Amino acid sequence: MKQRTITGIIFLIVMLAIIIPSYWVPLISVGLAAVIGSVSTYELIKAMKSGGINPATKMIVGGNILALIIVLCGYFFIKDVFVVTTIFAVLLLCYSLGMAIIPQIFLPDDKLHFDLASVGTLMYIVFPMYCLCATSLFFEHGWFYLVVGIGASWVSDTLAYFTGVLFGKHKIVPHISPKKTWEGCIGGAFFCALVLMFYFGFVVYEVDAIKINRFVFMAVIFVFGILISAMSQIGDWLASSIKRAVGIKDYGKFMPGHGGMLDRFDSVLFTLPIGFLIAIVSTWLKV
Repeated sequence: MKQRTITGIIFLIVMLAIIIPSYWVPLISVGLAAVIGSVSTYELIKAMKSGGINPATKMIVGGNILALIIVLCGYFFIKDVFVVTTIFAVLLLCYSLGMAIIPQIFLPDDKLHFDLASVGTLMYIVFPMYCLCATSLFFEHGWFYLVVGIGASWVSDTLAYFTGVLFGKHKIVPHISPKKTWEGCIGGAFFCALVLMFYFGFVVYEVDAIKINRFVFMAVIFVFGILISAMSQIGDWLASSIKRAVGIKDYGKFMPGHGGMLDRFDSVLFTLPIGFLIAIVSTWLKV
């Protein structure tokens, strides 16, 4: 427990030391995404191999590099988030289809489920990392949305934990997470939505010059708060189900007491796209 606490404090300090300066230097977020993405990809490939699945490592790495090139070219030459996102979606879709189809054509002994696992591994990591970079790089005040994309999962998990401890009685997914309860899940979503509602209503509303009525905006954000908490918990359950399927306890030993990078960011992978979506919606509400 002591080791877990110390590691958690160090992790928090490191994350703050990276996220706070990214307010002034958005490109720092690309470095953060590269570290999280590369280590998480390594851990997930290793986990799959331990479960008898052999994904196409070189193709997955190639997809990660392609995504990084798109982000950097978009930042330096294109600037428009909708154009860059369209290019990212089209190129990564074509690349993923190639990963799944081409080996089936040219490699007679290739196994389809290995190819699909490769595609799933690539998109599982690359899409959230793109959302992290795009939120920071392509919006005028994207930092305020990036903080939500990264931090909302931990807010939701913390509030769900305390709600579950106090009121939890009914198990929600005992075969995946035996300690999680419906009461904790609902409480975490409700209180996370409240936190986001006040954060956006009294901070982002002023900073980003939102045009619609403040309370209407807060009501919209409350709905997104419920959604982001739900996605956070789904991300946690998916990562846990994968670990159970391949027979491992943790994805790695990157952080003593906490497991690997993927153990720490499994929920964040699912909240980053919602933070990106909120930034897009807020852009429309400024018009």
